[in-house]
Amino acid sequence: MKNTDTIKTSLISFFGCIIIMIAGCFKTSSGSEKLVDAPQSLPYRIWPSEPPKDCPFKQSKDITAMAFTGRHKEYTGADTWYLSWASDDKMYSPWTDGNVGSEGSTSYGSRPTTGQAVIEGSDPMNLTVTSLGTTPGDPKPYEGRYPCGSLVYNGIWYYGTYTLANAYGLNWPILGPCPGFRISKDFGKTWQDTPHTPEPGKALFPEPEKFKGPVKIGAPHFVDFGKNMEHSPDGKAYLVGHGATEMDQEDRKANLSWITSDQIYLCRVIPSIENINDESKYEYFAGIDNDGNPRWTDDFKKIKPLLEWDNNMGCVTITYNAPLKKYLMCVTDGVTTMSKFNTYILAADRITGPWELVTYMKDFGQQAYFVNFPSKFISADGKTAWLCYSANFTNNYAGTNWLPNPPGSSYRMCLQEVKLLGSDDKLPDTPLGSKKNIAPFAQITVSSVHPDYQLLGLTDGAVEGYPGNIMREWASNGEKNTAMVRLTWNEHQTISRVWLFDRPNDLDQINSGLLVFSDGTTLKTGQLPDDAKKGLEISFEPKTTEWLVFIINDVKRSSLNIGLSEMAVFTP
Repeated sequence: MKNTDTIKTSLISFFGCIIIMIAGCFKTSSGSEKLVDAPQSLPYRIWPSEPPKDCPFKQSKDITAMAFTGRHKEYTGADTWYLSWASDDKMYSPWTDGNVGSEGSTSYGSRPTTGQAVIEGSDPMNLTVTSLGTTPGDPKPYEGRYPCGSLVYNGIWYYGTYTLANAYGLNWPILGPCPGFRISKDFGKTWQDTPHTPEPGKALFPEPEKFKGPVKIGAPHFVDFGKNMEHSPDGKAYLVGHGATEMDQEDRKANLSWITSDQIYLCRVIPSIENINDESKYEYFAGIDNDGNPRWTDDFKKIKPLLEWDNNMGCVTITYNAPLKKYLMCVTDGVTTMSKFNTYILAADRITGPWELVTYMKDFGQQAYFVNFPSKFISADGKTAWLCYSANFTNNYAGTNWLPNPPGSSYRMCLQEVKLLGSDDKLPDTPLGSKKNIAPFAQITVSSVHPDYQLLGLTDGAVEGYPGNIMREWASNGEKNTAMVRLTWNEHQTISRVWLFDRPNDLDQINSGLLVFSDGTTLKTGQLPDDAKKGLEISFEPKTTEWLVFIINDVKRSSLNIGLSEMAVFTP
């Protein structure tokens, strides 16, 4: 599902007429209009941080928020992307459950496989992703075998997998063990299989004690220390994984799944062909001593959680941001395994903590998972980075309708440019950036969009456009009084105001329009100021609606591509 569900112009005139005829049967609401000054444009949008009341993490004072610039790019038709930056300047990653080019992989069924790929380029907006083939892996006695930790170091690729089982009518709600790492000496052309299997007692780590029992390092991921692990503090590879001490299922059935858990665990090993599948070579984080220093042990039974938050943890990754000298941890709480997911970002000076909260992004994606920061895309000052993730997988097979929020979120390798903000990074105090403006969180449908413009400019927090930045407005494709916009939310919203800003050029101008709400009411709108220095505010008694449509009824005669530079919808 894409957020720009653009209907062909040849059909929209008919559809628009139907809407108008329906609107004629709707109840006309009363409202008031006034002009409002165009606020200062937002350079980017901060995702609101909404941590639950029992969040155990203090707010970071160094990185206080994360903002999305609106730049994003999507690749392939598969998920499970963890990019390892190798010494040859290329990135290598696992992938599965989809297609990369003409090659496909599925990690369940009668013959499960996992894929491998090479990613070339330094510009996240212009990468080349090439499949390097797929490799079978037996999950038995479990049902699925998926990619996890992936590291390319000194020309050797270590590729881990983990196992899953189904139950309760959910999506892989039982996390199994990690059977170790397969190894490639030629960047993924040929592979040496792991000597371990998923059977209890035969996996890499001594867990679980019994089939479908709890694990602590079931799906480990290598900490991203930069190109060829250049920023490892001691030359060791660190792995972070999510786990639990028991399958309590008291608060949720999927207590320990591919995307849910209670704790985070940490281990380390000197990376080599001889060591990577030898459990005796690993050290495990065993807590903090009285002097605040980390304890390490070679006894798996003495492992301690790095972090713990009952029923609120899940799939985890860590990246070292070298310019900021900060570790960044991404944790996704997958709730039921099929619902909307929550992702939060933590930061620390040391990999063993203490960890502090950067942001808690409720419903990020709205169902984003496998979230990580590829180190190759961190800027020289460390303040700009790119999130890598996939999203909304249940839309494909379970009939859900999770929205692509932020835009671009989909069942692909998604890359989103973000800004890591400190206390000195101040955004303009503008209503467009307030939590009350819910337009940015709606699915946008339009009658058409001009090929030189982008629909996302409609709700990007900026009243701009031609003859300035055309990427910050919506322009229809040759439409006049046939154009329309629809905003749809996943849940009913209570709203009381709408702002409409015309395109700033002196040719296109909206003279009148009609707002249609899902509650069966309509509101007529008047003329929008032509230069967009001011906008039209339509106020009304609070109403609950799931969607609203703005139909453009009359335009200035010189109009060529009618549209809007910004649309905002406010809660009371």
